Amino acid sequence: DWIVKAAALPQEGADSAGVARSAKLVRITRVARLLRLMRLMKLRQMLFTIQSIIDSEWLTLAMVVVKNLASIVLINHFLACIWFGAGRADEVEGWVAKEGLGGSDVGVQYLVALQWSLAQFTPGSSQVKPDTTIERCLVVGVLAMGLVIATCFISSVTSTMAAVWTANRYNFTQQLLLKKFLNQNQVPRNLACRINHYVDFVAELRHKRVHASKVDYLSFLSGPLYIELQAELYKPTLCAHPCFGQIHLYSKPMMHEICAAALNGHENYAKNDLIFHQGAKAKNMLFLKCGSLAYRFLPAGCLRPKTLKLGAGNWCTEAVLWMPWDHVGTMKAISEVDVISVTASKFRDITRNYHQVYPIVRGYALDFWQEAQAHGVGSLTDLP
Repeated sequence: DWIVKAAALPQEGADSAGVARSAKLVRITRVARLLRLMRLMKLRQMLFTIQSIIDSEWLTLAMVVVKNLASIVLINHFLACIWFGAGRADEVEGWVAKEGLGGSDVGVQYLVALQWSLAQFTPGSSQVKPDTTIERCLVVGVLAMGLVIATCFISSVTSTMAAVWTANRYNFTQQLLLKKFLNQNQVPRNLACRINHYVDFVAELRHKRVHASKVDYLSFLSGPLYIELQAELYKPTLCAHPCFGQIHLYSKPMMHEICAAALNGHENYAKNDLIFHQGAKAKNMLFLKCGSLAYRFLPAGCLRPKTLKLGAGNWCTEAVLWMPWDHVGTMKAISEVDVISVTASKFRDITRNYHQVYPIVRGYALDFWQEAQAHGVGSLTDLP
C-alpha cells in the first residue's frame, strides 16, 4: 500500500511520460497485491479441503504436526531475514562481518541465518553469536517468542495424541467390561460369542462410519440444512426403488421431507437375529444397506416352505406402503446387516401434502394393487 501511494505522488518536474510510467507502476503493483491475496485465499481453502477429507485419527495427528512445522519454518524464514538485516546494519561489528560472510553467496548467508533462527526454537546450536546491542536485543526477543511457540507446538501435538489414545483405551476398556459382565452372569457360551461378534461388528462399522449421535455439532444445523443432509445420506438407497426415484425426479422437496421425517435411520442386526415373523403386522418398508437376509415362506399351493436370500441393495415389505399388510413369511439375518426402514404411515401423510406428486404415487399404488389382484393377493410375499 505504501508503495502504491508513493508511486502515485507526482514528482517535481515530472513530464507526462513519467506520470504515465507512475500510473502503470501503480496498476502493476495493485494487480500483484490482488494476486497475492488470491493465492493466500486459495491456500486457506486448500487446507480446509484437506482437513475435511481426512477422517483418520493418525492422519489428523500427522496433519497437525506438519501444519505446526510449516508455521515454525515460515516464522524462522522471516526471523532469519531480520537477523541478517541486523548483522548487516553494522558493517564492522555485526555478525556478518565477524563471520566473514560479507562477500559470500546469498544462499550461504541465508542458510547461516536460518540455522541461527532455528537454533533459538530447538536445543540445537549455532556458531553465530550476537555482538552489537541491536543483535542482543533481537536475541532476547526471539528467545522469549521461541519459548512460547515451542510450548504451544508441544502442547498441540500432545493433546492430539492424548485424544487418540483415550479413544483407543475407551474401546479396549468397554470390550473388557463386556466380557467380564458376560462371564460373571454365566451367559451361555454360544450367546456370549454371538454378542461379542456382533459388538465387534458394530464397533468396526461405527469406526468406519461415524454415527450421527456422536457428532454433537449436527445439533447446530438449521432445519433446512438438516433436511438437506438427511436427503444426501439416504437418497441413494431409496432411489433404487422406482417409486422413490420418480418422487425425487418430480419433487425434490418431497424427497427431502421423506428422508428427514419418514425414516428410522440405520438399524443394525446380528447374525441369526429375527427381523420379523409370519403373521406380524407390518409397519415399515425395509431397505437392505449391507449384509444378507433369509426369507422363509410357504408359497401358494405348496406343502413345503421355501427359503430365498435377499442381498444388499434390495428392499422388502413394499406392500405396507399401499395397503394394510401382515407379514406372510419370516425374515432372519444370515450375516450382520444394516437396514434402513421407511415408516408407512408417515410416508402416506407426507404424500398427501404434495398435490403435484400425489397422483403419481397414487397411480403407482393402483398398479401395485391391480397386479396383486391379477395374480391373486395370496400370491404376494414380503419380497419385491
